[in-house]
Amino acid sequence: MKINTFLIKTVRDMLSLDTIKLALLTGVPLLFLWIGLGWLFWDPVVALTTKIITWIPFSIVRANGAFIITFFIWFVAVLVSYAIFIGLFSGFLLGGKKESRFEAINFTLVFIFSIFWAVVILLEWPTINHEIQRFLTILPFDTVAKGMAWLLAFYLFYNLFLVSEYLVIFAFREPFIKAMMERHLGDMELAKSDISQTATYAKLYWNIFWFFVASILIVPILFIPVANFLAVWFVWAWLYKESAFMGVCSILCTKELYEKMREHKAYLISASLMAAMLNFIPIISFFTPFFVMDLYFHWIMESKASEA
Repeated sequence: MKINTFLIKTVRDMLSLDTIKLALLTGVPLLFLWIGLGWLFWDPVVALTTKIITWIPFSIVRANGAFIITFFIWFVAVLVSYAIFIGLFSGFLLGGKKESRFEAINFTLVFIFSIFWAVVILLEWPTINHEIQRFLTILPFDTVAKGMAWLLAFYLFYNLFLVSEYLVIFAFREPFIKAMMERHLGDMELAKSDISQTATYAKLYWNIFWFFVASILIVPILFIPVANFLAVWFVWAWLYKESAFMGVCSILCTKELYEKMREHKAYLISASLMAAMLNFIPIISFFTPFFVMDLYFHWIMESKASEA
């Protein structure tokens, strides 16, 4: 069975009402927590990011500023479009639908608006890039640096939110895995795994440690258009690749099967890259840890079935 089959199954799982509720119940409180912490520590963090910005030549800040500001515009456009659409047409489009259908439509709308505005920006990129760079050239360096420092601080707090959400979901992954088993396999009992929970959490904390180290090391790359997107994407994917796989295996696999499946590096990389891409999409990023664990779940269960 190929990865596209696992992907289809995972997307269907993400659209289920139970998964949507679980993602929102996990993501929304943590989001408000980090908004509160951001409000408390915003000034010292911005002071730090401002100092980092002053080390970068203005020409690089201006060029990258256009790229980052465009991404921020896309982020806001998706949220505003979704809010306006729900405000104007929710009664007409969603009225009378089952609750599960309502949640699935909401999920789909965010994804559609994300793709729509990404396509619009790509088609109009030369014009948008030129106008933003022209605007940044007019502004004093301190003003541009301050704006970039704010965006860099936002990126920092967003990373902290993603890691904290991943930690919480990882800690309570077993009920999610059991729910997926019941959904796809009925009342099948979980086989006892011989993978140590100590080793599992050691892998998780080790990957988180290196995630933060890598996030610091790529700071200079964050000021290079396109390269910054790729660097952030790969760092996010690296966070999930090994730890999420071991986390799911610690519930479903023997150590022998875990070591055997680890040899399929292409699948591990593909699954983590697809999951990390969700972090770029507002609201949808709540589902990233569930998404990657569910992808691994389907792969593991298929591997176990083929060996039986």
